[in-house]
This record gives sequence, C-alpha cells and structure tokens, in this order.
Amino acid sequence: MKFRMGFGIVKTAIIAVVIAGVLAVIGLDIAILAGAKGVYAQSPAIPAVSLVAGVLIGVACFLILFNSFYKFKEQGFIIMVGFFADKIAYDDVLMLKQNIDTNELFAVVKNTSESNPPVGLKINIPTAKTDEFIKELRNHIPSVTVDLYSQPKKKKKDK
Repeated sequence: MKFRMGFGIVKTAIIAVVIAGVLAVIGLDIAILAGAKGVYAQSPAIPAVSLVAGVLIGVACFLILFNSFYKFKEQGFIIMVGFFADKIAYDDVLMLKQNIDTNELFAVVKNTSESNPPVGLKINIPTAKTDEFIKELRNHIPSVTVDLYSQPKKKKKDK
C-alpha cells in the first residue's frame, strides 16, 4: 500500500510559487535564446545555463510535490521524497508515537550504528490518514506499540 506525503498548504504554496517562477525564467530564457525583440543577452551562455538550471529546479519541485510517499514492501517500508529514497526495515521500527492533540505520527527507529540512540522520524502524512497508516504498519509488524502523548502547554511568563 502507498501513502502520499502531505506537505500542508504553506509548503505546497511555496513549492507552487517556485514552480511559477521557474516557468517564468524558462520562458524568458527561451525568448532570449530565440532572439525575441526587446530581450537580449551579451552571451547566449547565460540564458542557456539559466534554462538548464530552471529545468532542473522545476523537475525537482515537481518530483518533491508529486513523488513523495511511503510504500510498504515485504521486508520494510520505503520513504520516497522526490528522487531520494530510503528503506526502513520492519525489524528496525521500535515503536510509534502519536500526538493526541494534532494526530501527528512519529516512528522511533533503531539507529544503524550501535553507539547511537534510536532516531525519531516524523511520518509526514495527512492527519486524517494516520489511523490507516498505523493499521497498515500493524499488518507487517503486529507487535508494534503506539504511545499516545500530549505536549505540555507552554506557560506564559509574567513580566
């Protein structure tokens, strides 16, 4: 099963603005290279390099936005963020922690080196799919525990 990552409105809007800017720069670079009236460059190398950089940034933004997910396999689950993939073995998952107030989910995972403590990974999925994610993980790790917690309220300092 596959769970798409949820970045929230703000992060998605930032990526969308970057994509819009990239498209504008690519359009300008194409116009410069085509020799359109009113736009020119001393050297065609500058818009060519800018075009290549814009395409790379645009592709990276699209991949991050549309190719970020968690996928469950036989031996572990895959965390894919854009074009970066990481595999977590089911044996390495120690427990899950879930915030009662926000429904955020964290996985506590064994660290690869023996001397380091376990690592907490935020499971970046929409909060509405948290229970579905836990259910799917329990299909592969029936003994996984889910520790519910609540963050303490911050006290206002008297001045």
